[in-house]
Amino acid sequence: MMKDQTPPKTYYREEEIPLILSAEDVADILKVSRSFAYNLFYAKGFPAIKIGSRRFVRREKLLKWLEAHEKGGSS
Repeated sequence: MMKDQTPPKTYYREEEIPLILSAEDVADILKVSRSFAYNLFYAKGFPAIKIGSRRFVRREKLLKWLEAHEKGGSS
């Protein structure tokens, strides 16, 4: 039997996005697979933070990272 997957979350306003995001949250926000989101957390230049053995990204850092990549930057 296949494990039930929770449906992706949808955010309508920036304020609804949690302050600290997991790879699962990033996958929901970017509408990408979870494995792609996990790979982002290990990519050079991605603003992930490590807490214990887990990785997260702050909402504001993710949004700035997205802006930089939207403009064709790599930082």
